[in-house]
Amino acid sequence: MAGGGGEGEFDVNINLTALLDVLTNLLFFLMFSFAAQQVNMELEGGIQLPTSTSDLPPKKAIQVMVGQRDLRVENNMVAPVSAGTIPGTGDPSTRIEPLYQRLVTLRDQRVAVARDAPDVLFVLADKATPYALLRRVLKTGAEAGFPKFRMAVLRE
Repeated sequence: MAGGGGEGEFDVNINLTALLDVLTNLLFFLMFSFAAQQVNMELEGGIQLPTSTSDLPPKKAIQVMVGQRDLRVENNMVAPVSAGTIPGTGDPSTRIEPLYQRLVTLRDQRVAVARDAPDVLFVLADKATPYALLRRVLKTGAEAGFPKFRMAVLRE
């Protein structure tokens, strides 16, 4: 019978090799794109970050590291830290001048490259950092044009 579909026997050949190649490529693509989302941070200056159960990966911003021995911006030492304070910077309620100057310079460089540069600091502070020092760093960052900040923690 020509068109009635009587017995319904069809020869179907599926090429499994091509199908497995496509699935393997898809798997590799997903694995590499997931790995690319991770942000790597190099911890210098003996910083021990507190832990968190957050699932969100950090976004790239200017890094400010507050360690037990020094204060760094983008892995460059800005000022020494001694006993939870920054010696030679005057009144503890004022801004940290070397940090302020470095952040203003970085902000001007970023604005020159991209008008919509983010105004966010990524703060990595040792878990033993006194609150007074951390508050002073954040206040200095806000005065330098970075009113927003993100705190770095280690995932549990």
